[in-house]
Amino acid sequence: MKKWNRFLLVALSLLSFSSYAEYNANMTGVVTQVLTYTDGNQIYFLLKNQPTSHPSCKPDLFAIDASTPGETRHQVLSRLLTAYATGKPVNIGYDKEGDCAHTWIRAHRVG
Repeated sequence: MKKWNRFLLVALSLLSFSSYAEYNANMTGVVTQVLTYTDGNQIYFLLKNQPTSHPSCKPDLFAIDASTPGETRHQVLSRLLTAYATGKPVNIGYDKEGDCAHTWIRAHRVG
């Protein structure tokens, strides 16, 4: 019975790890577009050197997910707009393998 409990515990913990989005890549680029819409809380943006492919998401844009807390979205939007206005490059932390945000590449960090 103890072996079964240990096996179940390990299996459940592995399942919980696989369901979260991953921040597993970085790239630096110049922001060429920042898009927001009044019907949603997501933020979309494009880099001059935007990736041309992605295994599961549309590669045309990066997206900050609508579920990101409002204060954090405001900070990210401010950083993106500043980078856009100054033409200075930003470093983007994103998920290069999966877990899209609104069908686009999910960005986890803008720095």
